[in-house]
Amino acid sequence: MTAWKAWELRVAKALGGRRAGPQGAAVSDIVGVPWSVECKRSKQGAILTKWLEQARSQSKREGKPWLLVVSRHQDRKPTVTMEFHVFLSLLREAGKLPSDLVFEKEGTEK
Repeated sequence: MTAWKAWELRVAKALGGRRAGPQGAAVSDIVGVPWSVECKRSKQGAILTKWLEQARSQSKREGKPWLLVVSRHQDRKPTVTMEFHVFLSLLREAGKLPSDLVFEKEGTEK
């Protein structure tokens, strides 16, 4: 099994989903989870704009919030990128943030 396939499989297991594998259609790398998940590996670990666009585009097709999981080769601490408001919602649901805190969108500052 190639390293990137093994990476997708590890992420799928950690999220309680399954690796989609090649489908011949545009689907997330991981299915059976509440997110549209894209898994990427890179030598530098840099998040590329094209990866973000792919995650966002796939999210629209699937009607789920997007999640981008990036790992460098041999990395034991991969990173996750998601929309900030989704992150805040997860923190509230987990009881890590008070529910009355509000994130103001740009242009609404007084």
